[in-house]
Amino acid sequence: MTGSEAEINQADNIQIRVIKWSERDEVLKFLRLHFYPDEPLSIGNVQGHPDPEDEKFNISQIAHGTSLMAVQQQTVSGMLNERIVGVLLSGPKFSNHAEHLCKEAARFGSSNLGKQIGILAQAERDANVYERYNVERALHAHAMAIDKSFRGHAIGTRIIEKLKDLGRELKYPLLTTDCTSFYSAQLVERIGSECVNIIKYTDYLDEKGRVVFKLPPPHEYLKTYAMRL
Repeated sequence: MTGSEAEINQADNIQIRVIKWSERDEVLKFLRLHFYPDEPLSIGNVQGHPDPEDEKFNISQIAHGTSLMAVQQQTVSGMLNERIVGVLLSGPKFSNHAEHLCKEAARFGSSNLGKQIGILAQAERDANVYERYNVERALHAHAMAIDKSFRGHAIGTRIIEKLKDLGRELKYPLLTTDCTSFYSAQLVERIGSECVNIIKYTDYLDEKGRVVFKLPPPHEYLKTYAMRL
């Protein structure tokens, strides 16, 4: 079975497959319920709701054919349907990615989105995975969310393992991700990813020396991880 084909665990009837572009609206609704309310950089802003540009960027990753969803198959009134229980949005990035992020951070300025892109630009620049691993491109996981009622059932691990298979199939040499959350960092460490950069939130300051992201515990660090495929 290839990385792009369905994988079904008969015990829990969870299927992991590539997200179709036609499913983008359902995925966005899922992110609004199960990603943005818990995402540390979103929690740490004063806006209180997802930035439309951030939503647009995350959803745009579906077009690359490298984003995955976990669905539970259900029979309702004799009809078979699917309930989304997990989503992972990912896409390609190249050696000019840090430069691109710096330009985007400048474009959005002191807005909440500009601040979020700014810290990601620093992480990308400091991690420098292209020289570290001698690669020209990587598959980057941007956002992952699991339905709150399905957490603790290893769905996140299964989605990432499927992404690794898909990345190998598509000839990506490296899989990377920036973990803004304590819990997501734990997850990618368990599957053997290497931590290549750490930014402590209390050390990330604006031009006036003020802490940019004041986050609730246990979120203390933005950690960048990489894994050869």
